Amino acid sequence: MTVEYSNSENWLATVSHCASLRSKSLISGKDLGAGYGKAIYDNMTVVVPAAYSLLRNRNINHHETISSSGAWVCYVEGSRSDLKEKQYFWGTAATAQANYTLLHENKALKAELALESILADLAILNVPDGSKLWISLSNHNPDRWGVEIKRKVQGVHTFQHKHPVSREIVTKTIEITITGIYPEGFGSIAYCLFGSQSLHLDASEIAIALDIGSSTWLITIFNGSGAVIDRHLLEGGCGELHQMIAEMLDKRNDLDSFLSKDVKHSPNLVNQGILAGTFTYGGNHLTGKPFKTEYEQCLQTWWDTRIEKFANFVTNGGYLDKAQYLVCWGGGASNSGVGDRLASLGFVTLREPQFINAQGLKLLTEITLEEIHE
Repeated sequence: MTVEYSNSENWLATVSHCASLRSKSLISGKDLGAGYGKAIYDNMTVVVPAAYSLLRNRNINHHETISSSGAWVCYVEGSRSDLKEKQYFWGTAATAQANYTLLHENKALKAELALESILADLAILNVPDGSKLWISLSNHNPDRWGVEIKRKVQGVHTFQHKHPVSREIVTKTIEITITGIYPEGFGSIAYCLFGSQSLHLDASEIAIALDIGSSTWLITIFNGSGAVIDRHLLEGGCGELHQMIAEMLDKRNDLDSFLSKDVKHSPNLVNQGILAGTFTYGGNHLTGKPFKTEYEQCLQTWWDTRIEKFANFVTNGGYLDKAQYLVCWGGGASNSGVGDRLASLGFVTLREPQFINAQGLKLLTEITLEEIHE
């Protein structure tokens, strides 16, 4: 059972739990998502926006910021000598800066910044000094990036972050061993077949999986043995939906208000309104705008164009008639209105769909370690 948090109080409870761990060996799985990184370390979960900002000015007063979804990290020394003394923001700490990079804008960054992402997670959770991390990771193209990820991530790393309770800067040394780098969605398949939400699928039977992410819809056809039979990528995940809504809000600018005139709306703030369930853009009464109507309109357009492409692929490939299950996971499956649309088509949406891949990757880590110790 994983420990979850949805607010700062629960996050600090998780931090206290982590500090009290007797064992410093953390069995882990991390989904290096383009929009959000989702990870499970031992029995602790973390979701952090995939955003990065290199700190160039050491005199910034708030550089030690840390929260349940962002952190400042300084790499002190270790296996990555190229990172020595480099400091960066990750997650919401990055998006608070003037200049930051969203990983979904460049898929290669998911591999290039994999270690930075993991260290930010460990800072947020305040893992004990001396921890040893056994971890499985996923990537959209492990044949291309697998060797590079292992080279960049595996090894001993000393880093600094701000303690979430004392607010003092602390130094940690951790060791990371990669037990596997798998294609995106492979962890989800493993969890479907061998995890607590397992599908009853014989080796000769197939299932169709739809992963709705921040940048793509990924369709995977797999059988009861876990073999991937076919795969198809559709561009334009939830990030494109957020962009559509932002552009619609641009056209709705209040020309009579100097505060709202010619505003360029942010897809990130749109997403925050969706996640909060308020469907309101902005955090104050001067700029706040409800966008429920725009959401419904854009959702329908976004859904129709992609579900048609999904249908064409699974029908033309002859998979639809053979499939025992239509199953869905990914953060986009939790968006308002998406679950109802999926259910109407006969999809089974797994519980906590955003975490399915990370849960499966952790399961693969456990299986690998069992095989090593036999």
